[in-house]
Order: sequence, then structure tokens, then C-alpha cells
Amino acid sequence: MTTEEIRKLLSRPTITPAELAESRIFPLGRNGIYDAIKRGKIATIDLGHKKAIITAPLRRQLGID
Repeated sequence: MTTEEIRKLLSRPTITPAELAESRIFPLGRNGIYDAIKRGKIATIDLGHKKAIITAPLRRQLGID
């Protein structure tokens, strides 16, 4: 993904773990992302059986905000 595409993705309020894995923002695969979520390193909200990653804390972690 280009820098502009990453900025556009992170401008949304939430993204899916799959979108985060596809973006390659972090050097983690799908399982690594879910492990980070489980450990509380990536902030999420639960939507039934699905997770939504909150992008505001993620932007702060990346130094974008």
C-alpha cells in the first residue's frame, strides 16, 4: 500500500483485522494481529463475533496524529 492509501485507511473510525494485515503497516500476519489484540496492544471493539480495530489509538501508536 502507498502512504496515501494507508492514510486514507486510517482516516476511517474503524478497520478490520484483515485490512490491517493487508496494509502491511505492522510486520504481522493475521494471527499476529489477533494475538496483539488479545494482549491489548491493539484497541478494538467487539461487534458480535467480529472485531473492529479503532484507528485513533492506532494512529497515535504510529505517530500519525
